[in-house]
Amino acid sequence: MKKILTVITLVCVFTLFSFAGIEWSVKTTSEGQKKGESKTFTAHVYAQAGNLKQVFEDVSNADDFHIKNGYWLFKSSEENIYIVNEKEKSYMEMSLDSLMQLTGFIGQLVKIEIRDHTITSEKLGSETIAGYKCKRLKLTTDYTMKMKIAFIKKTIKVHEVKEIWAVPNLKGFNELNKTFLNKDFKTGFPDLDELIKEQMEKQGKIGFPLKTITHNVQRSKKGKVKSDTTTTMEVTGIKFTNFPKSFFEIPEGYQKMETKGNKKLGIF
Repeated sequence: MKKILTVITLVCVFTLFSFAGIEWSVKTTSEGQKKGESKTFTAHVYAQAGNLKQVFEDVSNADDFHIKNGYWLFKSSEENIYIVNEKEKSYMEMSLDSLMQLTGFIGQLVKIEIRDHTITSEKLGSETIAGYKCKRLKLTTDYTMKMKIAFIKKTIKVHEVKEIWAVPNLKGFNELNKTFLNKDFKTGFPDLDELIKEQMEKQGKIGFPLKTITHNVQRSKKGKVKSDTTTTMEVTGIKFTNFPKSFFEIPEGYQKMETKGNKKLGIF
């Protein structure tokens, strides 16, 4: 489940931030009460003409999505995502649709139902972040998630509060690539897809997020806390520039890695 939600988060990043001639740094920190819930990564992101390159600079706990010595590359003309491993001089190519279905066989074994969900949004005025006047919004989501993993059933009650500080009219934002605007991303779980859709509708066209703080609490059916995490994302060092076309190309000589069935090769 954590892997599925990680994919969704990353795709949302590409959806929001793919526009022309800009670069920025981003630091994301997750703090949790249990082992494995805390991690930090920093990245430098470059975007132009619908292409986007996210280079990971520091990763506390590397995984399939946060790669040490690597980066993510989206090429708008191809509608593909490339996950590039600079250390191994290799890369993996996948379509946006296949990215959302990355868990593959897991999706066939896991069934998810979302029940009794409520989503509210509250405007909290404006605040200056990194010299930019931002709109501030609080999004509160409550729901019950029923999961069936093979013969195991789980019920989780989720309470999530997300605060967003966003610039409504940042230069270049209106050049958001139409490839994303016209695409309907799917996780493969209808109830979860509907929940995400409603969250995005409540969030509205708030603009370019410079800071987000997300507090997520998950409880068992009996009310016991199973997970309590706070994730903070901050954008710094925004610059406007122009990049040569070659900047968004796979380096010559890098080997393309393939996947066979459920076995992941190369950087996976």
